[in-house]
Amino acid sequence: MKTQRSIWQTHYYAGLRMYMTLVGIWPYHTIGTKCLHFVTMFTFCFSILIPQVLYLLNGLIDLDDVFECVPSMAITIVFSSKLVIMMINNKKVDKRACFKTIEEDWLSLNTDIDKAILQQYTKYGQYLTKFYAIIMLVPALFHILRPFITTLLKNDIENITKSSIPGASKLPYRVEYGEKLNQHFYLIMLHCCLAVFAHLIATVAVDGFYYTMIQHACGMFSIIGNMLENIGKNDDDNFHLEIKTIKDDNYHMALNCLRRHLRVLEFAKLIESIFTNMFLISVNINMLGGSLCGIRVIMNLNNASNIAAPLSVYFAQLAHLFLQFWQGQFLLSFSDVPYESICRGRWYCTSRKCRKIFLLIMSRTMLPCKITAGKIMILSIESFSAVLKTSMSYFTVLRSFQ
Repeated sequence: MKTQRSIWQTHYYAGLRMYMTLVGIWPYHTIGTKCLHFVTMFTFCFSILIPQVLYLLNGLIDLDDVFECVPSMAITIVFSSKLVIMMINNKKVDKRACFKTIEEDWLSLNTDIDKAILQQYTKYGQYLTKFYAIIMLVPALFHILRPFITTLLKNDIENITKSSIPGASKLPYRVEYGEKLNQHFYLIMLHCCLAVFAHLIATVAVDGFYYTMIQHACGMFSIIGNMLENIGKNDDDNFHLEIKTIKDDNYHMALNCLRRHLRVLEFAKLIESIFTNMFLISVNINMLGGSLCGIRVIMNLNNASNIAAPLSVYFAQLAHLFLQFWQGQFLLSFSDVPYESICRGRWYCTSRKCRKIFLLIMSRTMLPCKITAGKIMILSIESFSAVLKTSMSYFTVLRSFQ
């Protein structure tokens, strides 16, 4: 990896590059190409919300229909808002900000050990993106295949689409098109299926970018920690405290660590500024949507054919939230690595000037890096448990209305 272009052409970023290209947020494309991809994906992602709202406003539906329709609307809102927020923060994402920092970090690595550490964390972010894509694919397939199989098993399509409400029940989403549903049933089904895949691609692109950024920051913290821990390791105990700065290799290594540490702290703040509003929307809407999916599961316990879709959506929403909070916990934990490495290292075998650099780094770690939801909640495993408790409270209250 010797050039900026070769960094993004490696297999470590192949999946991320593909998904971000499809939704129009890959920074190395022209503005026209990005706008074309973004408008197309956002249209498929958000346009399904209009017939969903019309279905919800239909006076013929009951409370069970509401419990089935609202989670899908919540998913549409969350995934569409992700694309909008990413486009709003385009200047923070593009090749002059986040991507530039990653490029320069790769190009600044001089040893094979440092490169191996960052490759390890980058590869982990890649695997996490693939795992998340599979998790999101399962409920998407359930939503698409269920109505297709139901439709194919029927011999008389005219009876299926006899009215708008029964016809809508055969689609991946609960939607209302009025009399047009009878005339354009398969085109409407195609629109719904494209919306499902648009949601899938949008969330994998945005969350995959989040995982990659977090893992890169953690990798840089690990590299800094490894460098700090090895400072003074090969020096004997008969060192000179007043060694000249120009000859003090430990001092120059510590100064390099300080510069890298300040750089990764700024990078962590950049990640926080991009995703904080997105996570505020995601956490709140997913808590409500997850509770409604749980109610749907209970409502269909005696009907195995209708339980697969809500159950898969429930676990997908749970995994969606958990991975966001888990990566936030990753950053919290790894921001302490430089402090711990200095304590484990042979700092006492270095000069006074070198130890002053250590103190500066340690003082910077007193405030750990964090990802928040709207500057209100810190994303961590502890916060995730609190979100689960709140979601269960919503579930209990909504269950009483059934």
